[in-house]
Amino acid sequence: MDQRDWDIINILRKNSRLSNSEIGRILKISEGTVRKRISKLIKDKVIKEFTVDLGVSDVEGIVLVKIDPRKTSIIQTNLKKNFQDIYEFAGRADLGVRISCNSLDVLNSKVDSIRDIDGVKGTDTLIRLK
Repeated sequence: MDQRDWDIINILRKNSRLSNSEIGRILKISEGTVRKRISKLIKDKVIKEFTVDLGVSDVEGIVLVKIDPRKTSIIQTNLKKNFQDIYEFAGRADLGVRISCNSLDVLNSKVDSIRDIDGVKGTDTLIRLK
């Protein structure tokens, strides 16, 4: 990866809806160069996916999850069915799950669904204030 690849990645982070032509205009390179570089970044698994970031959530939080380490794989598989952003940590929590929703009641329900997974020992929910 070179600086041009990083420039493309940073543009996509800000707005992944831009066309290759628009990215090329910004960086003063051809659409074909942008297309080839993005394809290579995807092939090399630098870019794993293009996602939708919904702007409709009123409540956001991170649920820190303490788990039985022997069940990590099964727990992560279960979480991936209902949550997009799952992080593995070293420290007081084993996993983190980002939740975006429209009310505290929905957030609470989602946290309860995490607690119900076999192998989850406990949770600690951090709610985003700003």
